[in-house]
Amino acid sequence: ARRAHVNAKMEALFDVAADRRYTYAELNAETNKAAQLLVRAGVRKGDRVGLLLMNSAEYLTSFFATAKLGAVIVPLNWRLVADELEFILKDSGTTTLVFGEEFAPVAVDLQSRGSKTDVSSWLYVGSATNKPDFALDYVAESAKEQPIEPPVTASGDDLLYIMYTSGTTGLPKGVMHSHDTQYWALATMCTSADLAQGDRYINPMPMFHVGALTPALGTIYSGGTHVLM
Repeated sequence: ARRAHVNAKMEALFDVAADRRYTYAELNAETNKAAQLLVRAGVRKGDRVGLLLMNSAEYLTSFFATAKLGAVIVPLNWRLVADELEFILKDSGTTTLVFGEEFAPVAVDLQSRGSKTDVSSWLYVGSATNKPDFALDYVAESAKEQPIEPPVTASGDDLLYIMYTSGTTGLPKGVMHSHDTQYWALATMCTSADLAQGDRYINPMPMFHVGALTPALGTIYSGGTHVLM
């Protein structure tokens, strides 16, 4: 929201695969529309929202939309199979899942498992022809909303996201990041890497990993352009 006010016309994001570019004003407006959609889907402060998406503009808008509502993001490793995702969804208490077209089959599988997860709201990103019947169309439904800035209800020690470990020595463990821990990660990274307004950061790694997510957020924090592969 701050960048949309200070650097409204500056390019915030280039989504390479989709060949789409967003100014900070446009990216913030899309984020606010997504936030209104999440509210309509029942998301409230403290609720867990899972992201099963390839790198995309929708990944960033759903991440920031969830954060603005004071809800908690659960980035999901899309290399995992349904049984592994089921564990993480249940362990985290995820109640809303945003999933991409590539992962519609696994979402259908998970939805069929009923109470084995707590997911009750399903938001789909992709071609309308491949949308499962139980899911809302994220892009089409967001477009119906107004870009109203939601009130800030979370800060400090409130949870921002839960990043799961790889689980190589056992079950994955949810590492909890608060708004404060993320802020200090960004402040440290931007200082040590000398990120500044107007810089362009190319991000080829999956944003379900902290090594890609933190630089993505840091680029926006510093007022650069995020070139998302």
